[in-house]
Amino acid sequence: MDKTHNLRHLLTELIRTHDLESKMLEQKVFALWPELLQTLFGTLRGSALGRKTVPVSLSNGILKIYTEYPAYKNALSFEKPKILTALNTELGKPVLTDLRVEIKAELHKTEDQSSSPKTPKEDSILGNTHPVTPEQLEKIEQALASVPDAELKKSLWQLFTTQSKDKP
Repeated sequence: MDKTHNLRHLLTELIRTHDLESKMLEQKVFALWPELLQTLFGTLRGSALGRKTVPVSLSNGILKIYTEYPAYKNALSFEKPKILTALNTELGKPVLTDLRVEIKAELHKTEDQSSSPKTPKEDSILGNTHPVTPEQLEKIEQALASVPDAELKKSLWQLFTTQSKDKP
């Protein structure tokens, strides 16, 4: 067996034994958000929605989205059933039950910032419900340094940065 297979098996077992499967599915929502909007609404409209809306939390099946623009709030609210169905289909099980869209002023300070690609660190901090300290970020980086799979590393990064105020 190669090291990647062993690592995947170990992580799968760790996730199962610590009952983190639902949390992993929840984190996948944050990663899927911009791509899903493009798929549902087309490249032009979906890209704009993806850049100008930010999933900020997922709790008890309710996905909270922030946007600066009332028109985007209306568009997402109008398409809520379609979005929930698509996300749950992509996740393979009914994780989401509701979508709440709130207006939040100054989500993006400049147009250039909002259109630049985000790193996993930036994505997870935007999706966080609490701040992550530099010490926690350092511990997370050390823990993930040996993970070769980029997608797995990104998912674990998001999971670790959103799960605990005290420990990554």
